[in-house]
Amino acid sequence: MTDRITGTLLLLLAIAYGVAGSRFESNFISDPLGPNAFPVMLGSALGLFSLYLLFRPDPEPKWPSVSSWRRQGVALAALIIYGFVLEFVGFILSSIVLVGFLSQMLGADRKYMIGTGIGASIVLYFLFNNFLGLPLPAGEIFGG
Repeated sequence: MTDRITGTLLLLLAIAYGVAGSRFESNFISDPLGPNAFPVMLGSALGLFSLYLLFRPDPEPKWPSVSSWRRQGVALAALIIYGFVLEFVGFILSSIVLVGFLSQMLGADRKYMIGTGIGASIVLYFLFNNFLGLPLPAGEIFGG
């Protein structure tokens, strides 16, 4: 029953997301697909997965433990805080802290946690800024 409820809610979200994404318009032609292609593709994929949950539910779903719910809530709170501090602190520093924190929650070794946070943040920053042409915030505290 829980899979069907989840599938129904996700299907409604997919429809709303797809409809909202299909309304994006651009005053200039930047690419052949237009600005609405990616949101519509994501909405379609979410719709397919939600239909799977509706028609092929797990016969005996297991509910997560209270500690698992708590960890998921803390991770969600960390992502929300990340969204709020991203402009001010900058992508690299806020991503290092986020990746480090989430890695620690998952039980990663401290040196791997720090290395992954620093490496992933710097590599993603330069990929987006230099290769994709999508500037990420450098951070207001750094004059960016």
